[in-house]
Amino acid sequence: MDDKFITKYQELQHSKKRTVRGMVRDVALTGLALGASEKYLDKPRVQFLYIHHIFKDEEKPFDLLLKKLGRQHEFISYNDAVEKVLSGTIDRPYITFSSDDGLKNNLKAAEIMNEYGAKGCFFINPGIVGVTDFERLKRYCTEILDFPAAEFLTWEEVGQLQKWGHEIGSHTMMHMNIAKASAKEIADDMAETFSILKDRCGTVKHFAFPFGRFFHFSETGRKAVFDAGFTTCATAERGCHINPEAPMNAADLCIRRDHTVLGWDMRHILYFLINNAKRASLINNFYPADFK
Repeated sequence: MDDKFITKYQELQHSKKRTVRGMVRDVALTGLALGASEKYLDKPRVQFLYIHHIFKDEEKPFDLLLKKLGRQHEFISYNDAVEKVLSGTIDRPYITFSSDDGLKNNLKAAEIMNEYGAKGCFFINPGIVGVTDFERLKRYCTEILDFPAAEFLTWEEVGQLQKWGHEIGSHTMMHMNIAKASAKEIADDMAETFSILKDRCGTVKHFAFPFGRFFHFSETGRKAVFDAGFTTCATAERGCHINPEAPMNAADLCIRRDHTVLGWDMRHILYFLINNAKRASLINNFYPADFK
């Protein structure tokens, strides 16, 4: 692993120490999944799913997941999903996909999505796009992503995603932890990434902040996102969206996304989706009252 890029999820698992907590979590999820009714997946809602990678041993599970979800859901683009929530026109179960970080294997994910008519938004870090130097990528993955060395998309491949009908969004220049950055650093990063993506991709609307939990973000960061010109902001907080009581402004929408790893037990993936559908609430459309 010292001189090659990771290609399988199994390799990623081997690179991380298995913990008792993780094993207990898996057993608990399996038990919870047994009692989860798929009838909740029929509930009208918009569910945003996101991935980071589709390694070779995750390709078949991703295909199976799309086949499974396609029986009860309509796949729509990320932009259309946002508009459904903002306008309150959610009349059936909808799913949209996104991916963070811009790993090269996202191309395969897009190819599989294409087969099912699914289009997503790929959130990339412009500062790492096109980098091929192994040692630089190894440092970036180890220090920033807590991940073995992996290959990333080139600008040509980003263009290919757009040709296939997928959208490109920003994930900051180099995966910034916004909660730890100054107001100037955040504003400068938002402006730079917006400018680069607009020049490279022609249009850019969507932003997803790195690491994704509320404690990785701030009101200063949220304001900077929209001041820079982005029209949406996404988290990695679990949940799904139902019709608001009245049409919403995009700047007020707190997009929640369900993290999905195709190396997980399929029953666990479905449990999270079922549970979020069951617990769907108007509150999910907004930032928490104590968000700062």
